[in-house]
Amino acid sequence: MFRRIFGRGATRRTGSRDRRTSVLSGRRRFELGAMPPPRPGRHFPFRRVALTVLVVATLGGTVYGASWLLLGDTLRVREVTVVGARIIDPHAASDAAALGGQSLLSLDAGAAAARVAAIPGVRSVSVQRDWPRGVVIDVTEEVGWGYWQTQGKRRLVSADGRVLEHARPPEEGTPTIIEVGPPASGEVALRPDADTVRLVARLTADGAFERLRVMPERFIFRRDRGLTILIAGGPHAVFGDSRNYEFKVASWGALLDRIEEQGLAANEIDLRFGGHLVLR
Repeated sequence: MFRRIFGRGATRRTGSRDRRTSVLSGRRRFELGAMPPPRPGRHFPFRRVALTVLVVATLGGTVYGASWLLLGDTLRVREVTVVGARIIDPHAASDAAALGGQSLLSLDAGAAAARVAAIPGVRSVSVQRDWPRGVVIDVTEEVGWGYWQTQGKRRLVSADGRVLEHARPPEEGTPTIIEVGPPASGEVALRPDADTVRLVARLTADGAFERLRVMPERFIFRRDRGLTILIAGGPHAVFGDSRNYEFKVASWGALLDRIEEQGLAANEIDLRFGGHLVLR
């Protein structure tokens, strides 16, 4: 007789067997015939050590190379070339720069240029490195614009009215401003009137004489009336000073046209009083 049994007992027996198997399998650490997993070991950090050594070697090489270039003789000044010197002694410029033997990496070019610029007759200086072992000192010297003559003495002056004791001579035909009248006292007697020098330089540079079609023969200065321009074959012009420059030049041209058109007789045009122009 076959009897199929369904009930709690069969189920409990099956469940108990499953639980025992589960408990045993949970406690099992390894199976027969299998090796346990290896424990993680400590390895020597070859890569990290190599990287550290490389960084240290690189930094050391850099420091050594910088020290070698800075303190060694490879990049030191051995040749000093001076260009543009005609009235000053090139050796004096080189000595004033005092760059011989200095490192090209650390020398102070600005300070060297300032020392050379202190030499009389020097207007400006630039100092450039000439790698790998030299420097070039480029000198711009003072150049005279014209002359200021007073008390029988003629002195070289710049276009801004400075007396130049050491400078290149000006070109042929440059203006000479002659001071006449009672001599001034003290230092004023020896000092040119800077405004007058700048005025004549401006009249010459901007082509005023060509536009007015006049030929200046002489420039006369008096302390009490300023600049007078002596004109060949025409009335002289008393310009005074440089104030109202454009108005004075325009008024001068208008009066010259009127004198020519109307046939007026005039020996002198006085431009010093603004709108009150005077013909004499």
